[in-house]
Amino acid sequence: MTTFSITHAARSTDHEGVTDESSLEGRRAMVVCDQWLGSDGYAGMKSLRRAGWDVHVIPEWEYVPVRWRTGPMKALGRIVRPAAERQLRNELLLQAKRLAPEFLLVFKGRFITPGTIAAIRRVGVRCYNFYPDVSFRAHGPHLPRVLPEYDWIFTTKSFGLVDMREQLGITRASVLMFAFDPDLHHPMRLSARDEETYAADISYIGTWSPKKETLLAEIARQRPAIRLRIWGEQWYKARIADQAFRRAIAGREVIGAEFVKAICASKINLSIMSEQRVGASKGDQVATRTFSVPACGAFVIHERTDEVLQLFREGEEIVCYDGVDDLIAKVDRYLADDAGRRDIAARALAVVRARHSWDTRIGDIVAHHDQSVRRRQPEVP
Repeated sequence: MTTFSITHAARSTDHEGVTDESSLEGRRAMVVCDQWLGSDGYAGMKSLRRAGWDVHVIPEWEYVPVRWRTGPMKALGRIVRPAAERQLRNELLLQAKRLAPEFLLVFKGRFITPGTIAAIRRVGVRCYNFYPDVSFRAHGPHLPRVLPEYDWIFTTKSFGLVDMREQLGITRASVLMFAFDPDLHHPMRLSARDEETYAADISYIGTWSPKKETLLAEIARQRPAIRLRIWGEQWYKARIADQAFRRAIAGREVIGAEFVKAICASKINLSIMSEQRVGASKGDQVATRTFSVPACGAFVIHERTDEVLQLFREGEEIVCYDGVDDLIAKVDRYLADDAGRRDIAARALAVVRARHSWDTRIGDIVAHHDQSVRRRQPEVP
């Protein structure tokens, strides 16, 4: 198991090839995040690097075995999990003491315990959490207890502020939307092989849920001639037997560059929001794909929500639907209007590039941090 430190900043090199580190800004942070291309944490970590920070990364999954897939390995993972979580705690505290970072930024952090965050704060490190999910009660036992320990929580849900305040007594929180990864999410030229693999009239990329299954199965039933592709995990749970629907299920996830290829190869990308879960007062209003799909220069039909309409102008920068009948009508309309799809996609691309990259979000986090530090400093007489 490893941690690693990455620095991205201006360096000067003399004629003998010796790097001058004196030009580095010297600001340091620790980040707990996943390390797969396309994850929020990985994108945020890279943006922090681009902003000139020395970033020390500690991936949870290198300590806690959650990706083991066979029954015996999953059982073994559950047995060793308490010891693995202690190892993660020890490493976080060790590095916090050794590196003395300005802050720790945790992306979700389902395996981090309350005592870990309390101990890191005691050594003088401010601790922030970026929490992306609908509910903080559906992802293991630690989150409801550890979230109150953070100095600040950035939640992607406006209703999350209410849920945390009413259920956990948390008031040190603000909304910070999802964003796209500038390194990954951009228009991509596809090869003939890519077109053959990913081409679709309509596609949906995301994890199975009953709501999504019902909607997508109805599209397949009413428009069996349309090429529908469904990518993501847990679609083996689908029970609807319609043959057109079953053929549309790819049976696997697409991440990284493959995710972008699947988006760019689809005439219409669907953005269906996750439903309400235990511990949440509402279902999703926006999601990562709200920003990543337009950032790829692709056309999206998005579930209509109050929040998405605050971000995009409907009919000009985004197309929204209410219910299956409205969705099918929009599908029929825009499959027949290539120019209309291109125009809306181009305007949406301009919006997200201007306002919704991870570089912008990290700028907001750093600004919050700097303001918090200034408030704590005593005034000089």
